[in-house]
Amino acid sequence: MTKQELFATIKNLVSSNTEKVEVKFERVALEGGEVFVTNQLETELTLGDVIYVETPEGFEMAPAGTHRLEDGREIVLDEESKLVEIREEPMEEEVEEEVVVEETTEEEEMNTDSKMDELKTAIHDLLMAFESHINETEERFNKLESDYEAFKKSAEYEPVKKDNSFKSKFSAYEARMEAIKNLRK
Repeated sequence: MTKQELFATIKNLVSSNTEKVEVKFERVALEGGEVFVTNQLETELTLGDVIYVETPEGFEMAPAGTHRLEDGREIVLDEESKLVEIREEPMEEEVEEEVVVEETTEEEEMNTDSKMDELKTAIHDLLMAFESHINETEERFNKLESDYEAFKKSAEYEPVKKDNSFKSKFSAYEARMEAIKNLRK
């Protein structure tokens, strides 16, 4: 199995393993009851909270301005969708909390367990391949290091032996010249 195949296997196992998370936050309907706003916190709407509008695609920041809630309150938002003012307290406080709970069946748990086992196996295979690659690299490095040390030693040179023959020839020449000079005198 190549590295790319291992990575692809792990990616597929991880990306398809999405878990449902319980989401709980205050959710208040605007006047008319069709549009909901939230601060995406577990607390009530308070000054300074960023307010979001719930859409089918997710959550978007609420537009600036004054918005009337279904319970009679009005909220004022600035350009950054921050809550700057809350007007009129509601007659009755009606807060809806959305709780999303995903119940898992035994079959889904077994499927998740098998996917986890596959993921563990894929990660194990990847780690073993990685360890093998590291060992090979270390062996190659050690060989290169020993080759380099051998090269350094072979590159050292011994000095050339002194050739005393030239000196002796030069000395003989000097002796002759000296003898010639003595004859001239």
